[in-house]
Amino acid sequence: MGALSLMTIISVVIGRIFHSIPTQFQTTLPIGEYAAVALLLFFGFKSIKNAWDLPTESKKSGADMPELGELVEAEELVKTEEWGDRSMLATIALGAAQSPWGVASGAIGGHVAATSIAVVGGGLLAQYISEKLVGYIGGALFIVFAVATLLGAF
Repeated sequence: MGALSLMTIISVVIGRIFHSIPTQFQTTLPIGEYAAVALLLFFGFKSIKNAWDLPTESKKSGADMPELGELVEAEELVKTEEWGDRSMLATIALGAAQSPWGVASGAIGGHVAATSIAVVGGGLLAQYISEKLVGYIGGALFIVFAVATLLGAF
């Protein structure tokens, strides 16, 4: 949760910086949407490649408690994978328009709730479907969202 909280605070700060840009430097070019499409495509193809590289049969480890290296890897994964996603872009936009304290606390609370649901749901789903299938589906969804964003559906 530390990585998501950090990303949220960074997003609010970026939003406040955008809010302070003088109007003569603003443009109507949808740079944010183009960046979102590029990042969604990148993460989609990366997810599919990572799924492709996974072994067909994944071996379950007997350890219930994660090691320190796994926790650090999870934090770094969140920082890299969450950079530029829709929640970050929405947080930047809200941070530019609304109270930064309200946006930060609301977004962090939302991340806590969503992550908790995802962890429990992921644990249940892992009993029935493979990590490889999740990677393919997730990658395909990223690509669908990129195309939809490019076409202005969202």
